Formats: sequence, structure tokens, C-alpha cells
Amino acid sequence: MRSIVFTLWLLTGALHAQDAERFQRALHSGNERALDGWMKREIHDKRKGWAVSTSGPTFIRHAPTFDSLVAFLRRQPDVLDAAWDGCTNKILLWPGHSTIGMQWTDGDVSKGRCWHVQEGIPGTINLFGWRPKVRGTLEHLKYKGARECTGFVEQQRKHCAENAH
Repeated sequence: MRSIVFTLWLLTGALHAQDAERFQRALHSGNERALDGWMKREIHDKRKGWAVSTSGPTFIRHAPTFDSLVAFLRRQPDVLDAAWDGCTNKILLWPGHSTIGMQWTDGDVSKGRCWHVQEGIPGTINLFGWRPKVRGTLEHLKYKGARECTGFVEQQRKHCAENAH
């Protein structure tokens, strides 16, 4: 009985792995909250990143996760382009933040949307100025929100072209 429940649980997790049909339904629904929900689910599913072993300590990289999401978005019909701010110089503060942007067509109208992701979750909470440590820090991705943005993808392409030279 346990093995059947466990197998069904694994199967449902595998069905949500970058589902193109679910993405298309969210994209064509006209409701940007559906698209935000799809992105939140994808970020949550891939939140743990990639462990990189070195001669010293092991650390977590999230760039392959962002690259995978952007590559998936670019392959979809009606999506003009997608990018993330991997080429932008950022302040090295923990937890870091990244943005994923996408442009798509809705009929004859071109739309843009950006999703903000936090790279790391602190183990403290804020209770009226008192910050007790309740657990260890996590190197996981956390969905922080979305906004409409036009021109983000072109701006990131320009940054990457400037940094390549």
C-alpha cells in the first residue's frame, strides 16, 4: 500500500515538470496571475539549485536553473524572447536576487512580464525588532513577485553583448 501511494506521489511530481500544455493554458488565458502561478510552481520545483563540489567547500549555483527556465520559455510558441539578469553586475549581498523576463504576443499586442526570485532564505524571523534564529539558512530559491516590464529582455541582451567584448 505504501509503495502505491509513494509511486502515485512521484508520478504527480513528474507530471508538473515544465509542462508545455499547462504553460500554454496560462499564457492564453489572458490572466497574468495564471502565468505567475505557473512560474511560481516552476521556481518552487527547482528551488534547490545545483551543488558544485570544489577542493574546498561545496556551494550551490542557481544559474543552471535560470538557464533551464529561460530555454524552456524560448521554445514555446507565441513567446518572442526570454532572458534573466545573469550578465548584469550585482552587489554581492546574501541573499541575492535575480529577475527572469519574458516577452510574448497576445494577438497583435506584445507584452512583457518579469518575475523576481530571491536566492537564499535566512533562518531568522523578525518579531517586532527581535530576530531569533529559528532554523539554519537555506540556499533555496524563493519566488518574490511579478510585475509588468517592457524592454527587460532587450536590456539584458544588450548587457550580455557589452560584457562579452
